Amino acid sequence: MDINTEHIIAYLEKRLPENDLKEFEYQLENSDDFRKEVEDIAFVWRTSEELKLHGKIDTDANWNQISRRIKKDKYKTKLLRYSRSAAAILILPVLFLTTFLYIELDNKNNQPKQQLHVTSAYGTVTKTVLSDGTEVWLNSGSTLSYPQTFTKGERNVMLTGEAYFKVSSDKSNRFNVIISDELIVSAYGTEFNINSYKEDNTIDVTLIEGNIQVSKTDKTGSKDIIPGQHITYNKNSKLMAMADVNLSVKTGWKDGKMIFRRANMTEVVQRLSRHFNVDIRLEGKELYDYEYSATFTTETLNEILLLLEKTAPIKYSIIEPEQSGDYSFTKRIVKISLKK
Repeated sequence: MDINTEHIIAYLEKRLPENDLKEFEYQLENSDDFRKEVEDIAFVWRTSEELKLHGKIDTDANWNQISRRIKKDKYKTKLLRYSRSAAAILILPVLFLTTFLYIELDNKNNQPKQQLHVTSAYGTVTKTVLSDGTEVWLNSGSTLSYPQTFTKGERNVMLTGEAYFKVSSDKSNRFNVIISDELIVSAYGTEFNINSYKEDNTIDVTLIEGNIQVSKTDKTGSKDIIPGQHITYNKNSKLMAMADVNLSVKTGWKDGKMIFRRANMTEVVQRLSRHFNVDIRLEGKELYDYEYSATFTTETLNEILLLLEKTAPIKYSIIEPEQSGDYSFTKRIVKISLKK
């Protein structure tokens, strides 16, 4: 269920359908951002109800009732003055309440939105849910920056690393992923994967379902792709190339898998280095020609290296981390070379 303001109002008025109430209360319990949104709307709703109560006061009827009780002309003037003062006293709280509500809402709209940052540690996959319900999985060593709540208009986030997006559908507000001042991936509601580590020379965008648009930030070009397609953007040449792709290879990491299908040694080393946070060095140009097909799930680095040794004439050695003068530790180094 895509929860919007109408659902929140229905919940406050105790008319939310039973089949939606369970999911609503689950998100209310587990999402700080959603709970804050409900509290803000509840404040406005309660204030509006108070204003409605003030609006129900029939001052003319009250005045007529008082007038009928006046029997002597000498008291009419005094009572008239008294009634006008009472009306003024009644109106003042309404004016103050209305002014306060307007100022509060205006301040909320004008306050800069708090920017949040989520980073996935090496060797782990981290999931986060944005204020609009969008789900994001972050791969090893990746960072997502996003506002605590989205304002009306475009929903903008920034990514460094790799992430899988399941964008909550909203045809009125475009969802934009800004990548290293190079590309913008835009959608209204779909699923896609982006690989954009800073140290890589390329940015990869894979569409799982729905539609997305991949545009250069300098507005010199854009491409629309369909499910099962993959765009590679070269940071040096500034060119985009499109091709069909094996989706499981590109998105298996989200489910804790490393899947290789005829992957060259450069790709294997790159992904292993990133996942296990080690420095893997290839010693010998011949190694780059080897290709591997395998699926790894819970294997350790040593187990994977042993499997690689069994499928190719290679050997490896590991240099354990060393402590430096500032008490920090170097990365573990893995050297891979040909067997002689």
